[in-house]
Order: sequence, then C-alpha cells, then structure tokens
Amino acid sequence: MSQKRWLPMLGVLGGAILLVNLNVLGARWYKRWDFTADRLYSLSQPTRELLRSLESPARDQASTGVDVVVLLSRNDPLTVSVRHMLEAYGAETTGLRVRYVDPDRSPAEFLAVQQKYRILAGKADDGRIVTDAAIVVAQGERHWFVTGDELVRLDEDSGRSRPALEQALSGAIANVLGTVKAKLCFTTGHREPTLDDAGPEGLSELKQRLLKNNYDVASVDTTSNSVSFDGCRAIVVATPELQFGAEEARRVADYVQSGGSAVLLLSPGLDESQLVRGTGLEPVLSLAGLSVGRDLVLETDEAQRLPRGSGELFFATLLPHPVTRGVLHEAEKLSSRVLVAQARSVSAGKGSSLLLQSSAKALAIEDLSALSDPSRRQRLTDSAVKSSFGLAAAAELPKPSGSQQSYGPRLFLSGASNLAWNRNFQDPALYGNRRLLENALSWVAARPSMLSVPEKPEREVGLSLSEQSLGEVMRYVLLYMPGSAALLGAFVILRRRNAEKQSRSAGGGGAAGASSA
Repeated sequence: MSQKRWLPMLGVLGGAILLVNLNVLGARWYKRWDFTADRLYSLSQPTRELLRSLESPARDQASTGVDVVVLLSRNDPLTVSVRHMLEAYGAETTGLRVRYVDPDRSPAEFLAVQQKYRILAGKADDGRIVTDAAIVVAQGERHWFVTGDELVRLDEDSGRSRPALEQALSGAIANVLGTVKAKLCFTTGHREPTLDDAGPEGLSELKQRLLKNNYDVASVDTTSNSVSFDGCRAIVVATPELQFGAEEARRVADYVQSGGSAVLLLSPGLDESQLVRGTGLEPVLSLAGLSVGRDLVLETDEAQRLPRGSGELFFATLLPHPVTRGVLHEAEKLSSRVLVAQARSVSAGKGSSLLLQSSAKALAIEDLSALSDPSRRQRLTDSAVKSSFGLAAAAELPKPSGSQQSYGPRLFLSGASNLAWNRNFQDPALYGNRRLLENALSWVAARPSMLSVPEKPEREVGLSLSEQSLGEVMRYVLLYMPGSAALLGAFVILRRRNAEKQSRSAGGGGAAGASSA
C-alpha cells in the first residue's frame, strides 16, 4: 500500500480515537456552560450546597445517598428536561443514584417500583400508564413523590410557563434528608404579626417554609409570668409594635446568657409624639455589644432608593458574613438584592459584625412628624448630616461554662420592618430578603442553610407571531435562505471553473514543451 493511501487512513483513525476520548472525558467529568441572560440552566447556590452535603465524610455513603427513580415515558416532553437536570445534579455530587423506569416499555420493573413505594397507577384511553408520581426520591424508609404538575407551573391567564423542576427536585431531596427538628419560638404579646397571619405583612409563609425545612415553630407569650423557653433552639422577636417590659427583657437576657440564641427584628415604633421609641430589649443587645437607634433611616442616594416615598424604601449594601452567603455573591442581580423598608439604625461593637448598611448619603431622623410637612421635610433633609448607617448585625457570644454546644449564643439583629413579611416569599423580586432571613434563622439555630431555590423567569408557551415577525419569517424563507444558498453555489461553481482552467493550463504547457523537444 502506498504512502499516499495509508497516511489519510491513519489521520481518520487518529481523529476517531480523539473523538472517543473526548466523549469518555465528557461523560466522566460533566461540565455545562450557561450563556442565557437569566441563567436559566444553572443550578442555584442552595441546590449546590444541598447536593454537596450528600458526600459528608462524617457519615457512611450508603446512609447519605439518595435514590431518584424517574417514572416518565420516553415520549413524555418533560423527560429530556428531567434527564438534563439530573445530569447537572450528578456533576455536583456522587450521592445520587438515578434510575429511569419507563412504565410503558418496562411494565415489570414499574410494577416492582409501584409496590415498593405504593404508587397509584392506571391506564389512559390510549393505553398509556398514568401514575400519581413522576419522580420518586427516597432514602432508606423515607420517600417523597414529585408529580408532573410540580415540574412546571403554567399561568393560564398570561399563557406563560415558569420552570419549577429544580424547586421540585431539590425540595424532595431536602425532605428525605430531614433529621431531628429544631424548635423556633416566636414571641407574642407586643402586637407582633402571628404565624397564622396570611396578610402581606404576616408570618404564615415563613411558618410554612420552616415546617418544610424540618423546623418546629411555636408561639410564646413573654408577658406571662409562667413563660418558659424550654426546648427552644432560638427565640424570634418579629417586629413588635409595643416595647418590652423590664422583666420580659430580663427573661430573654437570661435565656441568651444560658446558651440560647435569638433573631431580633426590631422595627422603629412610634410613641404618641411621633418620636421613635426604644425597644425594651437593650439589656439583651448589650450582651453582644449591639445597639439600635431611636431613629428612621432615609436613603437619599437615587441609585439605591425607590422613587416613591421619602427614602424609607431602599436597597441595602450587603457585607461578608455566613448569614449573607448565597445573597452577597449574586448582589449584582436585582432578584438577590435586599430591599429595606422602614428601618432604624443598628450599631455593632467589638465582637459583632454589620451585615447590611445604607449608602454614605443616608440620614437618620428621630422626629417623624416632620415627614408630613413638605417644607419641614426639605429643611430636615438639607440640614441633616449624611452618613452610612448599619441596618443589620450579627454576633456570637462565648459559650457558657459547662455548655455541650459547639458554638456560643448567637444573635441576629435587624432594624428593618419587612424581612419576615409574607410578600418576600410571594414576589420573586424579593428573593434576597427571603434568603437573608432564612440564612439568619439557620445560622442562629446552627442548622444547614434552608433550601431556597429562586424561581426561573416565565417563558412563552407555544408560538405567537405578530405581523412584523411574520414579515421577518417571509424574508428569511423567500430571500435570505435562497440567497445564501445561491451565493454558496456560485462560489463552488467559480472555484471549480478556476481549478479546471489551472489544470488545463498546466496540461497545455506540458504538451507544448514535449512538442518542441
């Protein structure tokens, strides 16, 4: 065999070997790049943290691994999306064991899964098997069903769909991994919003989030002489309208000194003279070198504040801390910024850290009656000293003697009014608020971060063409595509003619030389 023949064959063989190696490497080390503006196909930080926790070196892999059984047929339009999502999950952890069972093509295997997890199933008119579970997530004796309706959310009014696959899968994994519950005690007796309040400023959404993340919640009336904080992992004081009494503050301080933690959301309340009053919890705050001002912070920086109001509604600047992890790294995005409403200033001393702060153009006022008079408000704004004010802080105290805990009492303090509101869990644009509060509750309770997957942007369902888009399609079909094909054909024809001319010229030159010889 001549050299001209075996060299191309070796080249083809080498290319084939290279492609095989690339496929093997791609299968073993999965990597995907997401170039969409909204990061539609990227896993959120909470999901990545959840998946990496499956490989904890402190526990046996068999006990931490999670089984995922997909019960979608190959013809189901969601099958491809589920497969791609689980491949992305597999790139973050080896603790997932994924199995695909097609009910139509593998009826015996499906029957075994059905009996094991007690799945309800039936046949449709066309003979397809229909089940009440699209995906089963299990660990040991615990399992969780994910239905087809949970994988995508459709708004029938707008005709748009919102992908919910990551929320459903990560939520199912978190539920089967649940361990011993931690109890959070919410104080009452000072006009705090209740855990069952479903209004925009209530706490019912927060309660549901806590229950789904393996917490117990309870209401504790601190005005009662028989109040007890026994069994409470942390106390939550959520935006009281009335001041705490001295005896109540002493009970809370004793609880903290004995090793308890607390989340204190101390919004500015007004007395009869429209002055911002104290909280009554100053003895508790002083234990950690924290303090709150008797003021209201107003933001004057146009880039930070919202157009409406007097500057009491604005975006705060996040500072590095375990509580802000997962919010700070996405601070460039609107959905991950923290929107502060009606906040008092917060000061952090030695041993504590600020988590939120205003811009350097903010001001703090104590007499809010000036806000109702435009002329007084303008004079106040012009004369007040502008500075940066703290809005939230955190501190960890030394462990009490004899404590068996691996950490000391932890305090999270915020002067904002809106961090626990229901609307934070209902509006995707307030994801930063929701994540900050959930991180704070997890931090004071010394629990893993709560799973909080942000919602993906809505997408159009189906094809909608306007007159303008129809005209654009017509131009592509009738002009651009045929024109491109014609230009490519002309280029090929001209190139061939040029090659033929060169060949003839070379042949003619050789014949003339032979004749003269």
